[in-house]
Amino acid sequence: MFRNLVTRTFSTVKSELISTKNTELVSSLISKELSNKFTKLFAIVYVNGKQFKVSSNDLIVLDDNQPIEVGDKIKLDKILAVGSSNFTVLGRPLLDNYKIHVNATVVEKNISSPEVHYTKYDGKNVKHLKWLSREQTTLRINSIFVDPTITE
Repeated sequence: MFRNLVTRTFSTVKSELISTKNTELVSSLISKELSNKFTKLFAIVYVNGKQFKVSSNDLIVLDDNQPIEVGDKIKLDKILAVGSSNFTVLGRPLLDNYKIHVNATVVEKNISSPEVHYTKYDGKNVKHLKWLSREQTTLRINSIFVDPTITE
């Protein structure tokens, strides 16, 4: 009866406090990286119930019809993380949207290619064939701007 019972003991890892000197060093390195205009930034944004990792000039496709028109410029508010090749700043759960700006433009609104949903019930001569198409909205990420004082 108890042969599958396994006992495990877990120990917690003691957390180390980071000194203010190290914190200032990290924030100065991040602000130095952000002041370089050639730094390619990425952001993880939360849009329409999904997370997308985006950078400048990326396209993202949103399912379902959105109440926006083609050509509208929007600002994505829910930003989970931002970074580059040398650093990443994580939000818990979101970053301050006053210091980070992810701007996008609605490129197109279309209907996806049809998908076939086929259902057959065993023992009965009942078959259902459905063709489903979904409305989609495509966004182009125009720019990602991060204020160098993000770590303060």
